[in-house]
Amino acid sequence: MIRRLKRLSLSAQAFTVLVLMLAAAVSALYFWAIDNATESELAHARTVADMTDAYRAQASRHGGFYVRREAHDDVAKVGRFLSEFTAVKSMPDGSQKDYRFHQKNPFLALGDFSAEVQKSPAAAKFKMVSDNYMNRDNQPDGFDMRAMKVMRDGSGKEYWSVVGSQLRYARALRAEQACLGCHGEPSTAPDTVRVLYKPPMGGEKGGGYGYVVGEVVGVTSVTVPHKTPVQMISSLNTGFWVSALLVLALMGAAYLLVVRGLVLPLRMQSRYANAIATSDDLSNIRVPQFDDDEVTSRNEIHLQSHALKSLHESMQAAMKHIEQMRR
Repeated sequence: MIRRLKRLSLSAQAFTVLVLMLAAAVSALYFWAIDNATESELAHARTVADMTDAYRAQASRHGGFYVRREAHDDVAKVGRFLSEFTAVKSMPDGSQKDYRFHQKNPFLALGDFSAEVQKSPAAAKFKMVSDNYMNRDNQPDGFDMRAMKVMRDGSGKEYWSVVGSQLRYARALRAEQACLGCHGEPSTAPDTVRVLYKPPMGGEKGGGYGYVVGEVVGVTSVTVPHKTPVQMISSLNTGFWVSALLVLALMGAAYLLVVRGLVLPLRMQSRYANAIATSDDLSNIRVPQFDDDEVTSRNEIHLQSHALKSLHESMQAAMKHIEQMRR
């Protein structure tokens, strides 16, 4: 292969190298787009998971959150809750307002937050899921199940995969001591929890119960849009494309420099040398001129041209001398 390439003309060799350089540049840009898109999307997903962990930790510290409504408001607007408390507030004008406070544990609070995010224009969506769930809204899909299996096998605390136009990301949810108040043994769970979420028949594990501190009980599952390499490249700014065009222009200029500064002069010198070798009248040979003062030039083509001219002159002088000797 190398030998074949060496036997091609210099212009063909230069063009081949130029095409290979362009192919390498396009390939590098393509793989950069893949890696950069994935890394930026992973960073986005991890940030969402971090915020979710912080929200869950805050809710756990305070035993959940309470949502307030006025007594005459529709309770359906509150969504899911564990228990309800009544409170009466005296107003400055002497009247009273009847309020209801609804307790939400960390999972319910995060579920409400997740539902709001799902309805929002936010690019990233999240949910908390478990294969040992109390509420069907928290059941995992196929990706989540694979993530939990990987994490339970000890292969890391996170798992991700590109699925179509989305990057799916999962982070391990490990049971903490605060979780066991509701998710430990059914017999120790609050009455409000056992009424809403029935313990499993004939066992202490299942239905959202039976958590053990430290075990992977579920995942924080995040979904962010995934850009294809073409979408990633097309979103690059004007400065990148100006720089890319400049590089292409310089590559084209380098190719023209090789052709005009090396290939064409070498062809002229080859014809000149061949004429010197085969002509019967050395005085009628067209002498190429590349520079006004080729003797002082540092260009190798000019130096070679000067050497051929010196050879031409020497041969002319020799031919004259031979003719004079014959006379």
